[in-house]
Amino acid sequence: MERHRVIIIILISLISFIGNSQSTPADITNDSLPAYKFKLDYNIPESPAFAILDANPTTILRASAAQEVVTHLASDFLSGNDVSPGLALDFNPYFAFGGRLKNITEYRDSGWKRFLANLQLSFATINSQDFPDDLLFSGGIRVNLIDTKDVLLDKQLGRDIDQALIPDETTEPGPLNNNEQGTIVDNKKLSEAYINAKRRYQEKSGGSIALGYAIAGRARDNSFKTDSIVTYRHQAWLSGQYDLGKSGLSVNAMVMYRYDQIVQTNDNDGLVSGISLRKYGQKVIISGEVYHNSMTKSIDFGGYAEAYLIPNITLFVSLKKETNNITGDEEVLLKPGIKWNFSQAKK
Repeated sequence: MERHRVIIIILISLISFIGNSQSTPADITNDSLPAYKFKLDYNIPESPAFAILDANPTTILRASAAQEVVTHLASDFLSGNDVSPGLALDFNPYFAFGGRLKNITEYRDSGWKRFLANLQLSFATINSQDFPDDLLFSGGIRVNLIDTKDVLLDKQLGRDIDQALIPDETTEPGPLNNNEQGTIVDNKKLSEAYINAKRRYQEKSGGSIALGYAIAGRARDNSFKTDSIVTYRHQAWLSGQYDLGKSGLSVNAMVMYRYDQIVQTNDNDGLVSGISLRKYGQKVIISGEVYHNSMTKSIDFGGYAEAYLIPNITLFVSLKKETNNITGDEEVLLKPGIKWNFSQAKK
C-alpha cells in the first residue's frame, strides 16, 4: 500500500509539472495563442490506461477529442462492492512538453501538427481485488484519426475570438483584458465565444474515429525489483462515434482485441465489441451500452451518467453487469469517480 501511495505522489507531481508547462504570458496575441486554449471542456473521453485495467466506468470507449491534461480517479467511496480504487493521468505530449502552433491556421493546414495535437498518452495505477497482493500499472496511447466536429476547425470561433481580443471603448485593453497593473478582468465577449462554440458543437452532426493501444503490468507483492515486474495484458481498439446534432444523441461503437498473459478460467485472447447510445445535455451526459466479450462468451450491459457540476471537474457513476475476465464470475458493479481537467479553464 505504501508503494501505491508513492506512485500516486509521482503522478500528482507529473500533473503539476505538465500543468505549469502550459502557462502562457499575459501579453499573447491571437497569432501566438496556443491552439489548446480553443478546446472546449466537454465530452472528455475515457482513459486508455484505465481501460486495460477495467477501471473505467464504461467499456465502450468514446472517439471524441482528448483534452491536454486530465486525471481520472476511480473510487469505491459510494459503492458497497469491491471496486478497485486507482488514479490515471492522460495528457497530450506535444502541448504538455512545450509544443506550440503559431496560430489556428497552422493547425488547420498542417496534417502532421494536427496529428500531434490529437495524440494522447495515458498512465494509471490501481489496487485490484483480482490481485490483492500486487500493484497494477498501465500505459496507453490514443489518437483521433478523423474528427469532423473538431472545434479547432470552427472558423466562426476564430472570428469571434479575434473580435473579443480587439479592445474597444467599453472593454479593458489586451487579449486577456489586463489593465495597466496586470490585473485580469472578465472578457464577456471571449466567454460568449466559447459558449456559442459549445452550442454549435452540441447541435452539429458529425463523427470521429480513434485508434488506441495499451499495456498493463503487475508489480508482484508490491515490489519493483526487476524479477517482480511482469506484463499481463495487451489490448488495441478502434472506436467511432456519430453525433446526431440537435437531438443531443450520439451513437458509439467499438471493437477491441485483448490478449491476457495469465492463467484464467476463460480464453486468453479475444474480441470485445459493442455499441452505446449517449444523450448529451448542457451539464449532464447519460448513456447505456451493450457489448459482447468473446473471451468470457458473455453479453454484458450497463448504464452511465456524468455531471459537470464544477468548472473543470466531472463527477461520474456507472452501474453495469459484466463477467470477470480472470474468475469468470458474473458481477454487478457500481463504479463512481471523478475527472479533473487540468487544461486551460474554459468559461
